[in-house]
Amino acid sequence: MLRPMNRISVKMGILFSGLFLSLLFLLGFLMFQLFTHFILDYVTQDLVSRGENHAKVLEQNFDQTTIKHVGLMEKDVVTKVIITDQNGKILTSSDPYDDEMLSYLNSIHSYTQERILNQEWREHNYIVSLIPIAKGKKGFVIMYYPTSLLRETVEVLRLIILITSIGVILIGIGVIILISKKLTNPLLKMKEATSEMAKGHYKQIIGVKGQDELGQLGESIQKLGEQLQYFEETRNEFLAGVSHELRTPLTYIQGYADILAKGLIKERDEQIKILKIIHEETKRVVHLVNDLFNMAQIKSGQFQLKKEWVSIEQLLEKVVNHVVPLAHEKGLEICLDIQNRPIPVIKLDPIRMEQVFFNLIENAIKYTEKGKIEVRLDQNPEFFIITIQDTGIGIPKAELPRIWDRFYRVEKSRARKTGGSGLGLYLVKEFIRLHGGQIEAISEEGVGTTMIVKLPKFA
Repeated sequence: MLRPMNRISVKMGILFSGLFLSLLFLLGFLMFQLFTHFILDYVTQDLVSRGENHAKVLEQNFDQTTIKHVGLMEKDVVTKVIITDQNGKILTSSDPYDDEMLSYLNSIHSYTQERILNQEWREHNYIVSLIPIAKGKKGFVIMYYPTSLLRETVEVLRLIILITSIGVILIGIGVIILISKKLTNPLLKMKEATSEMAKGHYKQIIGVKGQDELGQLGESIQKLGEQLQYFEETRNEFLAGVSHELRTPLTYIQGYADILAKGLIKERDEQIKILKIIHEETKRVVHLVNDLFNMAQIKSGQFQLKKEWVSIEQLLEKVVNHVVPLAHEKGLEICLDIQNRPIPVIKLDPIRMEQVFFNLIENAIKYTEKGKIEVRLDQNPEFFIITIQDTGIGIPKAELPRIWDRFYRVEKSRARKTGGSGLGLYLVKEFIRLHGGQIEAISEEGVGTTMIVKLPKFA
């Protein structure tokens, strides 16, 4: 039997009530400040506007009659006005003035632009604006707004917000209590459902602990965790890898296509150069999509090899001859060494094994700055042994076990420099596995890497 404070409905009620009250008080405070500033801005702008109108009239007719009329216009209204000459001497006033009103006249003769002399409505009796007449050459219009009216308005506003808040709090707490009770029943049903799911393969690892209903639900869901955890990590790696690898070529394609579409490049040679870049980046996307398609087929068990009798010697010669220009471009030596001739034919999928050897040899070239790449074909009674050895940068020992993982690249700095989707070695290993073969990587940083492929002669 759960104690009242351990019930999820009580906990949810307390939590939601706390959040609701916090938000309500924050909203009330913001509304109060907003309306206070709004009223203050409105009063100030109205005060300045009235003063500007009076100053415009007096600038055109600065005589005793006009001055008197302006004073009469402000008589018996909320605002008050004092008109002075350029030295601050009072010429007229709409109402009797007090000491605070006079205190603002001490230094007005130094101003040539309109300004607010006081806006502190909590501590003073007036909001005061100053409007020079003809930039102060003729005189000044000083407008006053009694802050007592503003304080009364603010107090009424505060009372309205307080009464409204009390009503909303009472209604809100009642609604929260009902909602928390309603939410408890579905959660208990979810507990029963997840207990049934424990018989299948649908689990998520969660960290809910305690003696309430959520704790019991957490224990039930925990039984299903390990598999979904693995699938979740795989999915995240998949999405991260695909998004990263697609973003760069698609950005190039979009950018250069936009340049061509806008006609920004006029020279034919430059246009051809850009089209070649678009073509290469498109091939890169297609290559990645094909790799993803192959990976999906392998994972689902639907991938089928198309085996035929092939001379592995000729297959390796074809691949090596194809990458020779790439190696020479980097100043690297590449050679193919065939041991223990004659080499019999082998039944395999030539397209997939060609892809395997292309990937391994191109990787060797990619990560080798100087030296050579040796490709060796040998055999024993059971296996053909293909060795690809380079003098490149090597792979850290701690990273070797993970190079066959999907979307895994040895280090971020090297990935940025050389690119790659992280799918190549994964597919290499899977294609070799589907042929019944094995692959092993031996590497030392700064010395080089050796890839050893063993393919059974009779599969």
